[in-house]
Amino acid sequence: KSPRSRAALAMLLLVTVVSGLQPAIYRPHCNSWHGAHVAPVLMGVRDQQISRRATLGGFAAAALSVAPAWAKADDPYSLKKDYPTDAKNMLINMRAATDLTRGAPDMEKIVKSTRSEMNDFVAFYRRQPKVSGMPSFSTLYTAINTLSGHYASYGNKYPVPEKRRTRLNQQYKEIERALARGK
Repeated sequence: KSPRSRAALAMLLLVTVVSGLQPAIYRPHCNSWHGAHVAPVLMGVRDQQISRRATLGGFAAAALSVAPAWAKADDPYSLKKDYPTDAKNMLINMRAATDLTRGAPDMEKIVKSTRSEMNDFVAFYRRQPKVSGMPSFSTLYTAINTLSGHYASYGNKYPVPEKRRTRLNQQYKEIERALARGK
């Protein structure tokens, strides 16, 4: 599905949920609750009544719980929550961002996506003691800080200078060796 159709589907679900979950409106001038006269929808067992609001809420929760799976299924910049896989993908994306030259097509988009992935990666894995103590993580963390610092200082359109690129490529090789050993 295209991003536009996903956005339309999400908006439709949001409108459905909001309209179904709105509280009854009190009208003080006529001393009544608007919506209080509506009979509940019967769903299932005869004596058990489930309101429309509960039915719509359940449907919306089920539909929205599937939405993140649609959004991240084919995104190379999203975390899979598996350290070796995420570290290898992070390394591939960082290499691509490091090797970009001035005027490269989609440079700004690639750099923004990589920076976002770097932030997510560090935020997720630095809290996990088993991962944060690994040599591959500490070297990757250093490389992330170097690349992130470059783009924070110079912006997303300025390529990595040769001296910094050489140092990052050395760190990338160290990270690959450590990941190959499972460390």
